[in-house]
Amino acid sequence: MLTLIDSCFDHNTDGYRLTLTYRSADNHTIRVRVKRNAYVHQSHAIAEVLTPAMTWTTLADQPPSLWWPDTPYRTKATVDALRPVAEAVLQRALAILGLDDS
Repeated sequence: MLTLIDSCFDHNTDGYRLTLTYRSADNHTIRVRVKRNAYVHQSHAIAEVLTPAMTWTTLADQPPSLWWPDTPYRTKATVDALRPVAEAVLQRALAILGLDDS
């Protein structure tokens, strides 16, 4: 089970981004960051876990080439445009941690 503990959405002239932070039942803190820039090579979707040393370690990523063409340009930026990307990379991170339902 995951609990959403923080979320943030921002947009500017370069693009837009969504950050979601979750806590798992076994106390893993997982952060998902999706940034959609005007250029595909400046965009990213990553999931990270907070280590005991209080640093973020990347667990999974989703190549922008898989989702960037399906997201709108910054003038039509919405949280809902990035949510499916965030969910996909989150599911990959959960599988790596052994927290998925399968």
